[in-house]
Amino acid sequence: MAQTVVQDTFVAAFKSFHTFRYKSSYFTWLCKIALNKMTDYYRHQVNYRSRYVVPTLTQLNSLADPGLNPEEKASLQSLCRSVNSCLDMLPSQYRRLLHLKYYRELSSKEIQVMLDLTPRQLEGRLRRARVALARVISSLHPEIRP
Repeated sequence: MAQTVVQDTFVAAFKSFHTFRYKSSYFTWLCKIALNKMTDYYRHQVNYRSRYVVPTLTQLNSLADPGLNPEEKASLQSLCRSVNSCLDMLPSQYRRLLHLKYYRELSSKEIQVMLDLTPRQLEGRLRRARVALARVISSLHPEIRP
């Protein structure tokens, strides 16, 4: 982790040295870049680890094997209802974001254009939507840990 952040810091400093305006010391400028790179690293880790697959009824039905016994089919249908009820409890803007990202599988760039958002706005809203979904799931199903 540290090697990655240090390497990214020096690469970014080298690429943007021409923008250095001597408003602070070179060390301060380099530390600020390092802090930003460390923040980026941790943000990526949080986003990578907190991906929730948001299955919908149709997606889960497509997973159903025709050879499932009635008990397994009933369990799958129960899971579908449970996921959909959790999604229904979310605010509409979060539900829409999760639908675009995971059901329609649009890229972040496509969602940004569609909703007129900056990359940072989209990232923040998706994170809040995932956290909200995790809270709903854990409140309805305490046995499931996100």
